[in-house]
Amino acid sequence: MPKKKPIKRKLWYKKKAVSIDPLVEEYNSGDDILYDQELIPYDVQGTYAYGKMLHRHKILNNTELKKLKKGLDEIMKLYKKGKFQLKLEDEDCHTKIENYLTEKHGDIGKKIHTARSRNDQILVTMRLFMKEKLNHLKKVGKQLTEDLLTAAKKYEFVPMPGYTHMQKAMPTSLGTWYSAFAESLMDDLRILTCINDVLVDQNPLGSGAGYGSPFDFDRDKLSKDLGMKRTQSNVIYCQNSRGKIEGMVLEACCQIMLTLNKLANDLLFYTTQEFRFFTIADEVSTGSSIMPQKKNLDVAELIRGRTATVVACRNEMTMNILNKVSGYHRDGQEIKRPLFLGLRYTEMSLKVASIVIRKLKPNEKNLLDDMNPELFAAHKAFEMVKKGKSFRDAYIDVGANLDKIKIDKKNIVKMLKESRHQGGTGNLQLGKLRRELTKL
Repeated sequence: MPKKKPIKRKLWYKKKAVSIDPLVEEYNSGDDILYDQELIPYDVQGTYAYGKMLHRHKILNNTELKKLKKGLDEIMKLYKKGKFQLKLEDEDCHTKIENYLTEKHGDIGKKIHTARSRNDQILVTMRLFMKEKLNHLKKVGKQLTEDLLTAAKKYEFVPMPGYTHMQKAMPTSLGTWYSAFAESLMDDLRILTCINDVLVDQNPLGSGAGYGSPFDFDRDKLSKDLGMKRTQSNVIYCQNSRGKIEGMVLEACCQIMLTLNKLANDLLFYTTQEFRFFTIADEVSTGSSIMPQKKNLDVAELIRGRTATVVACRNEMTMNILNKVSGYHRDGQEIKRPLFLGLRYTEMSLKVASIVIRKLKPNEKNLLDDMNPELFAAHKAFEMVKKGKSFRDAYIDVGANLDKIKIDKKNIVKMLKESRHQGGTGNLQLGKLRRELTKL
């Protein structure tokens, strides 16, 4: 690697210039500046809120606060044009922003870090980033839930075999199958919402390096300026929560991906030539380079594989925070990679799942043809129970005469509608689910 000139303008330098071995600097930064590039808007947001607090405490005057706003607006304009790009020597987004303010607007850049550490600065930057990402993820998740409920209503009483132990068990319906995933996703979104509202949406800024500062700052007012619901109080816990809260965000992603994983597995199972319950649309399928007849649902296989990746991201996060004493640690920067990847794969998976569901075409004839009479054995036993026979005697009677069970399409739909309890095939409560989705 060619030698470089001494790198200047580090936030932590004490002399006029700092010389770091280039390979060490590259290793220290890793891919961190790539992730920090995306964090710039959130660091700008946190910096302005912090400046307002310094202004309230007379550390910045009116003119300086206006200069700060002007400088941060300039940074955002450059950022949106792709002209505010981090370089290796910048170390992170915090350094680049402060250096810009100092170079372009003088002392305001030197004052903005008063009693603030990059430790609490990155904490609040990440919280603001995660808060916005989770709100967006929730919106995307709600869209897939809506698509599933729409399909459930459209095919509410289309018969479908239900399986246990991978064997045909009892009759069900497409409406029940679709809405099962809708309800599962709604639970996942509740988990996500709780994590976002209770854990992510709390302000760690003002905790400094993890041990506070000798200023009587009103951190609750700072939280309001940041648009955050509450203040994370204990200054040591602010630092100790790094990785813990990000891990909970990835846990929410894991739950979403586990639901999508089961959906993907069902789709792969039910679209095989042995089943053909659904037709794969050309818009979501791929082919083979050698077999002309192949039509593959690769997107479902990738959802299945990327579920493992998101779970691995959550596990990597957990491993990162293990065995550390209280306080800030530089290797905390390594949590950005699994966080960004987990969020990206979860969002992409939700979006493509929506497309697949909208394009999925059930083969109603194949589904009906697959409804063999033995699927209704339990129903026949229940009919006897309703006439006064004990269930076990009815069970034995039907089991000994399975070949005598007769069924037709009209009776199939009639039997499906008989399950009128909440959540049964005859009472899916799709309207209630839609109302609950709206409240989310």
